Parts: sequence; structure tokens; C-alpha cells
Amino acid sequence: MCFVDLEKAFDRVPRGILWEVLWEYGVRGPLLRAVRSLYNRSRSLVRIASSEGEAAGMRVSTSKSDAMVLDRKKVACTLQVGGEVLPQVEEFKYLGVLFMSEGRMDHEIDRRIGAAAAVMRSMYRSVVVKKELSRKAKLSIYQSIYVPTLTYGHELWVMTERMRVKILTFLPHRTHVPLELSILTTTSPRLAVTMVTKPLTSRGSRATGSN
Repeated sequence: MCFVDLEKAFDRVPRGILWEVLWEYGVRGPLLRAVRSLYNRSRSLVRIASSEGEAAGMRVSTSKSDAMVLDRKKVACTLQVGGEVLPQVEEFKYLGVLFMSEGRMDHEIDRRIGAAAAVMRSMYRSVVVKKELSRKAKLSIYQSIYVPTLTYGHELWVMTERMRVKILTFLPHRTHVPLELSILTTTSPRLAVTMVTKPLTSRGSRATGSN
């Protein structure tokens, strides 16, 4: 597996292709012209500053790219880009997800639980104890902030029974976090569990092709 970083990727994207994509998605007329004008002006500014942008084309930044071999045992694998050897790493965080060379997601799930715990502490101070918020509003906030934080990247998880139990036992209504007005227990602990397990279950359904 190779984690590739592209130098100045945004600056090197062929703008003409972007306009064609926007056209295909129905962005046309004045709106498309307005978007294009933003980039036309930026190019003019670059010329005035006597530092014209480089020609379009992607270039790999070897200093920010890493290689990883997915195997339970350590296996050496030399990968080169333009004559430069890419560092081989045992862990790498990509788009907020921690990948391990051994292929396990235990550390990533622990990170998710830790992040969710921080969110819950913050929610207790800013949401749970607020009497002006209805129970429905609190549950909605829980569903839109806490659940996505806990289940982020779950499409990559290998959900064993051990991992499932670990996640479910972390749910607020099963911890010692005091929930005034009880977002979960007075509403429905089962509903809270469903909110967390639904994305995990639907992920499995998509993978197997079932409905």
C-alpha cells in the first residue's frame, strides 16, 4: 500500500476538466461563469506578482509519501519514485483514519472511542445540562455529532463480536457519565444503540449485497 502526497495538487488540477464536470452536473450559465471568473482573477494576480504557475500535471511529493506492507509479519519492501526510496512505515493516518501494517483496526477503534468520549464530555457541558433544549433536540445533537464521531471510517472495520461489544459497552447510557434529563435512558436506551449500530449493520448489508 502506498500513501501518495501530490505536490500543489490543487494548483495543478486542469481547470478545463473542472468546468466540464460542473457542466455535466448542471452548473451552467451565470453561475459557471462566476466560478470561472474566480480562477481567472487568481491567475492574473500570479502574473502580476511575476511568478507564473507551473504547467498542469501531477507530481508526487516523495518527502510526504510513505509505503506500507499489509502483513502480520514485518516484510521489507522497497518502493522508489523518481529514484527516491519511499519510507516504509508500520502506521499511517490517512483522512483521519489510522492504518496499521498488521491490518488490524483495534487502535483506530480505540481512537474513535477516545474521540467520542471527548465529544460526550463537551456535550454534557454544552448540551445535556441545558434546560432550554428539548429532549428531542438533545437526541438530535447526539445523533448528528456523537454517533458520526464514534463510527467515522467504520466502512473499513472488520466488525468482530469483540469489537461490537466494545463499542456498545461504551455507549453513554452504559457508562458512568451522568446525563441530566437523560438524553438516552429516559428516551430509549435501545434507540441510542440503534443509532450507533445502524451504520455498522448497513455497511455489512452493502458489502454482502443484501437489502
